[in-house]
Amino acid sequence: MKKNKFLFLSALCAMMAMFFVACDNDDDPTPEPIPDPESGKTAGLYILNSGKYKANNATLDYYDFETKTLTQKVFSTVNGRGLGDTANDMLVYGSKMYIAIDVSNTIEITDLDGKSLNTIAPKDESGQPQSPRYLAAYEGKVYVTLFDGHLACIDTTTMEITQKVKVGPNPYQVCLVGNKLYVANSGGYNPVKDSTLSVVDPVTFTEEKKVVVGLNPQSVKADGQGNLYVLCAGNFGDVKASVMQYNIDKGTSTALYSNDNLIISMNSDTLYVISSESNESTGWVTANSKFITYDAKTSKEITDNFITDGTNVEKPYCLNVDSRGTIYVGTSDYTNTGDMFIFSSEGVLTGKIAVSGINPVKACFVERYVSEED
Repeated sequence: MKKNKFLFLSALCAMMAMFFVACDNDDDPTPEPIPDPESGKTAGLYILNSGKYKANNATLDYYDFETKTLTQKVFSTVNGRGLGDTANDMLVYGSKMYIAIDVSNTIEITDLDGKSLNTIAPKDESGQPQSPRYLAAYEGKVYVTLFDGHLACIDTTTMEITQKVKVGPNPYQVCLVGNKLYVANSGGYNPVKDSTLSVVDPVTFTEEKKVVVGLNPQSVKADGQGNLYVLCAGNFGDVKASVMQYNIDKGTSTALYSNDNLIISMNSDTLYVISSESNESTGWVTANSKFITYDAKTSKEITDNFITDGTNVEKPYCLNVDSRGTIYVGTSDYTNTGDMFIFSSEGVLTGKIAVSGINPVKACFVERYVSEED
């Protein structure tokens, strides 16, 4: 008797090829992570840990919901080498995972067991590294922002970059809405930050225009009402971070929230926001956090504390929400390994995972199918 294990995409990151796809995969349909003994299915969670800047210690973990076990450092175990320096984003699409590692200047393409299939090292015409940051997918292509001011297209069959288009300076997240890509141009290396989103046609792969949202845009999400939600980081000084609601049809921006540090996620028409202080008095780590939900349909705040059971989450660092409302909050103090808190849609703690690395930045959900044959 032999067991063959197959990992297939289930949830967050799974429906990126649909006509409407929200931005960083947080709101893609996913089944509840409950094992199904009869069908041989059990759900799991990949957790990407960024590591410390220039410490070359990014890691990838896998948590099995059925056995409640964490397999640490999956990538290095499977491939016999480290993942690299400063991982930024991860995307599961089809039968592959895509991981963007900024300082190492690599995009790792792996199978769903974490085995490397190809490593892309994007460079400009003069041979300079372009620093991949964030990922999205649409109709058989994966898109990645390059921090030198480009958006690149990866063919998922050849696993190579086929096109690049110039966007704004130092782009962060890319979000697909309808048939357009919206790229957040942070201008993070400039004395005066950028304030725009580049609108890119994925068919012609050209930038059609730029739209103004707010200072230093980084994260981008979308609802079903024709609005984008853009986290603008400000200037890290006298201009604080803000969450801007941008109406695509009207071309107008409205400020919803402002604080030292903001994290956003989206599930259907519900916006999730973690709003925290982060300044000299807090030691530059997040403190006094509010856990907000906002109804995009009614344009009203639902609650300023979606954690309903009294669980204390200190130093929140990342936020993912799946389509059934399961909430994942990663924590970091920038020095020690972090934790991933798992809350039900009602805000009740259902699990806490001690991850292998510093700065957990992304969670992607998969289902594991196990079959037996002679």
